[in-house]
Amino acid sequence: MGDAKSIKERGILEQVIKSELDFITYVDVHTGTFHVIVTNDDTDVTPPPEGDYTQVNAQMIPLYVHPKDREACAAALELPHILSELEQRDDLVVSYRLLCGEVYRRKELHISYQQDDRDTVVLVRRDVTESYEEEQRQQERLMSALFDARHANQEKNEFLERMSHEIRTPMNSIIGLTYLTREYVNNEKQVLENLDKISQSARFMLSFVDDILNLSQIESGNVALNSQKVVLDAFLEETVEEAMRQAAERRVHFAVDRRGSFDATYCFDAEKLERALSNILENAVKYTMPDGKVDFIVEHTGDDGEDAGFRFEIRDTGVGMDEAFIPHMFEPFEQEDEGITTLNGGTGLGLPIARNIIEFMGGHIDAYSEKGKGSTFIVNVNLKRVRNSGEKLRGQGDVQAPDYDFTGKRALLVEDNEVNIEITRNILLHKNLQVDVAVNGEEGVTHFLSHEPGYYDVILMDIRMPVMDGLTATRKIRESGREDGKTVPIVAMTANVFEEDVRKSLDAGMDAHLSKPIEITQMYAVLDSMIYR
Repeated sequence: MGDAKSIKERGILEQVIKSELDFITYVDVHTGTFHVIVTNDDTDVTPPPEGDYTQVNAQMIPLYVHPKDREACAAALELPHILSELEQRDDLVVSYRLLCGEVYRRKELHISYQQDDRDTVVLVRRDVTESYEEEQRQQERLMSALFDARHANQEKNEFLERMSHEIRTPMNSIIGLTYLTREYVNNEKQVLENLDKISQSARFMLSFVDDILNLSQIESGNVALNSQKVVLDAFLEETVEEAMRQAAERRVHFAVDRRGSFDATYCFDAEKLERALSNILENAVKYTMPDGKVDFIVEHTGDDGEDAGFRFEIRDTGVGMDEAFIPHMFEPFEQEDEGITTLNGGTGLGLPIARNIIEFMGGHIDAYSEKGKGSTFIVNVNLKRVRNSGEKLRGQGDVQAPDYDFTGKRALLVEDNEVNIEITRNILLHKNLQVDVAVNGEEGVTHFLSHEPGYYDVILMDIRMPVMDGLTATRKIRESGREDGKTVPIVAMTANVFEEDVRKSLDAGMDAHLSKPIEITQMYAVLDSMIYR
C-alpha cells in the first residue's frame, strides 16, 4: 500500500515538473559525467540520458544555440567556470536562445549544488520565452514612458521659457515706462504718450494670456458653442475692423469681396468664429509689407437643409512660408522666422487657436503658401440658416454708448485686493455711484444684511476671496429670506474667465459676469442694465 502511494506521488511530481521544466540533470564534478533525471516530452531539444558533460556541450551548442549567444553560452557552461562561480554565489543562471524546430526560444539554465553536496551540480532548464517577451514589452513601455516624460518635460520647459519671454517683454515696457513717466511727470505730452504705450503693452500681455488659456480650454474640450442669431453684415464688419485699421497704418491695401447671395441672419457662435477669422486676417496684414495686398473673400457655397456652407478665403502678398514649415504652422509657438515674428509682435498662437476653433465648429481650414510671394488660408464652415423674427439680434441696432450717470445709486463692492478696491472704487465714483466696500464674502453678506432692504442697488462680487468665496456669499444672500435677497443684482467681477466659470457664477445666483481686467465701458453698460432694469 505504501509503495503504491509512493509511486502515485512520484508520478504526480514528475507530471508537475514536466509541465514547468524542459529537463533536470546533474553533473558529477569528479568524473564530468551527467545524468538526466526528468525530461519534458514536449521539449524539442534535450540532452541524451547521460554522457560526458563537456563533449555534449561541444556538440549541441554550435547546432542549436543562436549564433549571437554561442560564445557567451559556451564560456558560461564550462564546468571550471561553473565551479568558480558557485564558490561565490548559491546559484547561477545562464540565459540564451535555442533553436526549437524553426524558431528560437528563450531558455534559462539554473545551476546550483545539490544542497551541501559539493560533488554534484544540478542543472534545471526552463522555457521563459513568453515571460521574457512580456518583460521586454514592459521595458519598452517603460522606456517609451520615460521618453515621453522627458519629451513632455522638455516641452514644458520650452513652454515656460516662451511664457516668461512673452510676459516679461511687455512687463519690461510697463515698468520702464512707469519709471520714465515719474521722471517726466510735468511733461504732459510725454506722460500721455507713455500711458498709451503702457496700455498697449498691458493689452498685449492680456491678449497673450487669453490666447494661452483659450487654447488650453479648446484642446481639453472644456468649452461649448454659444450659438445665437447673428446679423451677417454686422458680423463681417466687426471681424475685419481691427485688420483694416492695422492695414491702413501699414499702408497695406485691404479688400473685402462677397460672392453669392446671403441671408440677413444666421445662427452660430459669432464670438468664436470672429476670433478665428480675425487671427488669420491680422496675421495676413502683419506679415505683408507696405503697398502689399490682403483680400478677404466671403463666399456662400450653397445650402444643405438647415445648413449654409460658407467659404472664407484670406489671401495676402506677404512674406509667405517655406514649404517645409507649412505642416508646422498650426502648432503652438511655432514660428518660421522669429526675427520677423518678434519685429511684428507675434506669439505663434494665432493660427493654432484659429484651427482649433474652426475644427471645434465642425469646419476645416487649409493653407497654401510660397516663400516671398504670400499665403492663402481657406476656411470652410457651416452656419445654421434661420428665419428672421422681431427679436433683437447680435449686431443689430447697435448705438453709441451713452454717458452713464449713477447719481443716487449705491453699490456694494466685495473685493479682497487693496489695489483693485482702489481702482474699481474710483471708476465707480467717476460715474457718481456711491460705493461701500467689503474685503471678503462673509463681510459682504454682513454688509448686505445689516442695512435695510433696497439699500444696495447692485453688488459687485469677486469670486476668489479669503474667509468666504464669492459663490458662497451669493448663495447666502439669495437664501437669506430678505425680500431683496432674491432681486438685488449681483455681478461677478473676477479673473475666472472660462465658460465654466461663467456658468458657476450664474448657477450660484449671479446676474452677470465681468472678467478681469475689467473693460470699463463694459462695466458701465452692465451696471446700467442691472440698476435700471
